[in-house]
Amino acid sequence: MFWGSSREKQTTLPCPVCAEKMLIKRTCHEAYMYCGHCQKKFDLKAFIPQMDSAMEEFLENLYSNRI
Repeated sequence: MFWGSSREKQTTLPCPVCAEKMLIKRTCHEAYMYCGHCQKKFDLKAFIPQMDSAMEEFLENLYSNRI
């Protein structure tokens, strides 16, 4: 289930800097929000209250030690 899961997913959440839609991304060690437009990286914690279905689905398939 976890092996081979996507490393990023498009969300509907707006970037706090430029308002473009952000990606949720993961590495081997962490997960974070990323804006491809302004190339800013954000901690997930700030976006949990406004989580959309794409973010929720992505996090369901993520090891908890990356959050």
